Amino acid sequence: MENLILTLYVLFLISLNVVFFTLFRKGKLNLMVSGIIMMVLAPVIGFSSGVLFLHFYDWGSGGTGEGAGYGGAFLGLITLANGVLILVIGIIRWILNFVKK
Repeated sequence: MENLILTLYVLFLISLNVVFFTLFRKGKLNLMVSGIIMMVLAPVIGFSSGVLFLHFYDWGSGGTGEGAGYGGAFLGLITLANGVLILVIGIIRWILNFVKK
């Protein structure tokens, strides 16, 4: 079940990036706003994936399930890093356009 959650997470992150860059190319959404949206979604995605990992944890194995929390936090940090990267790219593009003018 963990593989399904990770696969859905990767597909969701890739599709969100494709939507953001498509809207940027069409001129409907700024990259800085896209990065901020992604950073706001990071805790939601992290907590949700942690809850799903914990829900599908095999309690019969005798563990405490703390790995599920670590996995959710890691996915949240990956999403946050992706948002920061998009934000930095947007800031660099804005600075380059400002200097060019």
